[in-house]
Amino acid sequence: MTALSLAEAAVPRTFAARVETLARGRFRWVIAGIVLAAFVLRVGARAAGGAAGFWANSYYSFFILARQIAEGHGYAFPGFAPTAFRVPLYPIFLAAVTQGRQDFWAVLIAQALLSAGTVACVAWLARMWFGRTVAIVAAAITALYPYYLWHDTALQETGLFIFLATLAMALVVYAQRRRSIAGALLAGLVLGLAILTRATLMPFALFAVLWLIVPDGASTALRRRVVTALLCLAALGATLSPWLIRAHQITGRYTLGTEFGSAVFGGNNPLTFRFYPRQSIDVSRNAAFLALTRADRRELRPLHRNEALASDWYLRRGLDYIYADPARFVIGAVRKNVAAFGILPSPRHDLKTDAVQALAYGPMLLLGLAGLWLTRSRWREFLPVYANFVLFAGITGVLWGHSSHRAFLDVYLIIFASSVLAAAFDKFRGANP
Repeated sequence: MTALSLAEAAVPRTFAARVETLARGRFRWVIAGIVLAAFVLRVGARAAGGAAGFWANSYYSFFILARQIAEGHGYAFPGFAPTAFRVPLYPIFLAAVTQGRQDFWAVLIAQALLSAGTVACVAWLARMWFGRTVAIVAAAITALYPYYLWHDTALQETGLFIFLATLAMALVVYAQRRRSIAGALLAGLVLGLAILTRATLMPFALFAVLWLIVPDGASTALRRRVVTALLCLAALGATLSPWLIRAHQITGRYTLGTEFGSAVFGGNNPLTFRFYPRQSIDVSRNAAFLALTRADRRELRPLHRNEALASDWYLRRGLDYIYADPARFVIGAVRKNVAAFGILPSPRHDLKTDAVQALAYGPMLLLGLAGLWLTRSRWREFLPVYANFVLFAGITGVLWGHSSHRAFLDVYLIIFASSVLAAAFDKFRGANP
């Protein structure tokens, strides 16, 4: 042995060094194994629940729209004119997967693949930020995370949205580091697809474009930073344009959807907290709609011919409620964020389900926040993560939030928690070589 090799052998190898050495040649195989395990677990968990509950305990309206699309009736509810009420990607996805049939296995396999894809995206993000060790730990936790394990295969847009939002973040980070044309265009494309799944990501997409212009650690020239941002913005606009044009044809406005007004009203009325957050906000919203006076209904009746005008009416009512008592609005906004970020899920389920989710999410929340604090010196790099949390909290305060709405942020908590766990294990191994 050489003097150098003897010196190296005398130094205790940390946990991270061991994993890095192992992963250097096998990293992709390890991640592929974790992704495959995630897919199998998701299929198995949902299959064990059976098809009957799948269709009954879900947002069946998504499938109604999907069936209309598959049968050639367009994006419209049966018996009604075409709608621009909500962004359309999830019903389009369902229509492509099921061809309009109640095909449990087709939806299950497709959404399990997307959820497994989220695991791969988490590994990619974690590797870019913290290296292979944290990537492996974060991927493993994501694969086993109970909320994703079960909820990502439900008949709801959450699983698709989490995958697209995580992939979009990874592509934005990649585009910022590499400044490649393909990276910038793909980032804009996937951001657009995520927005077409859940429109509340739009503020973050605009922030991400601006962040691409911010000076980076590589001292990239301003011109190249601007070009990257403009390419991302162009791809974002091109992705959203067909839906915006269609919405204009229906409502006379370039809008992502006409549900915003009723959402503001649903989250800001005397009955908002009658059932929410223990039960679904839909229960409180229905109570608020039923409580409308006869005069209200007379005003609304002619407006329902135009979705945008009806949305404006609900928006005014919600804003009037906010302006009437700003302090009450602020207290309500805090309560909504506690519901969204709280350790207990919102809405509540049975005791066993609530306990499992709390035991999984609670430690991850604390460790994730610790990781964010410990890496604060890299704040410029992690600005998109901070922005995601801040913008979501603001939107939740104005509208409302359930655990499913917050779930796309859990990937960042998992990554930062994984960085803390890896560092803690290193210290433990260092103290006990």
